[in-house]
Amino acid sequence: METVAITGANRGIGLAAAELLASQGHRVVMICRDRERGRAALARLAPLPDGDEHHLVEADLASLASVREGAGQTLALGHPLAALVNNAAVLPKRHRVSRDGFELQLAVTHLGHFLLTNLLLPLLGAYEGSSRVVTISSAAHDGPAFDLSDPSFERRRYGKLVAYQQSKLANVLFTGALARRTSGDGIEPVALHPGVYDTQLLRDYMGGGWGTGTVARVLGNNPEKAAPIVAELAVGRRDEALAGAYLEQGKVSEPSVHARDRAAQEALWKWSEVAVRG
Repeated sequence: METVAITGANRGIGLAAAELLASQGHRVVMICRDRERGRAALARLAPLPDGDEHHLVEADLASLASVREGAGQTLALGHPLAALVNNAAVLPKRHRVSRDGFELQLAVTHLGHFLLTNLLLPLLGAYEGSSRVVTISSAAHDGPAFDLSDPSFERRRYGKLVAYQQSKLANVLFTGALARRTSGDGIEPVALHPGVYDTQLLRDYMGGGWGTGTVARVLGNNPEKAAPIVAELAVGRRDEALAGAYLEQGKVSEPSVHARDRAAQEALWKWSEVAVRG
């Protein structure tokens, strides 16, 4: 039995992956912002044998303090992690900032996961064999370079899709920098574009108005179809050559030119270190 931690595990791809992993006999640590929704999702997981349990950890990725608290709870469980799946994301209609003062998409999709991953490295490193950090990105990361001069859109005109592209680019940049820092530690970070699925995020991406749900169901696959891709990366065969890779639907692909920029990866990492330090 492996242990896999998943953020945003109460709906969409995160929930589908959690349900599949539980059905395969793996322990799931569900890291969720909303306690009640998290409890409802936890109740859907197949029970484990011999009295073992799945766990719910309440943590809001938009709050660095909450991330630290959630990481502490996860560390206290003491289960070495076969994988951490950084899945949580938001896509607000208008410009919003986190309680720490960062543009909300960047705060949740990148900074919260940046801090959580670094805090959980001891559990990933304690796993016998190679562990994985699977960060859910998107093909939408392909666009302009990451703007470190104005990451929270304080001077630029805000556009939710521009902010989405930036946050997903940050996922790929983070993965490359993390791979270098964990090289030789038995940790294989990958960034994954799982495909297009009918999730709340897709509906928000499309505008979230009347009729969006119908269109999303036509354009997007059922999230359950993404679960095998995520589960295979979480508990399947390991390959050191994958460390730092970008995958589309489970297959290695070449990310954008900006995502491959090592200097940009390092610059984002250093900025993120300062940002989460507060």
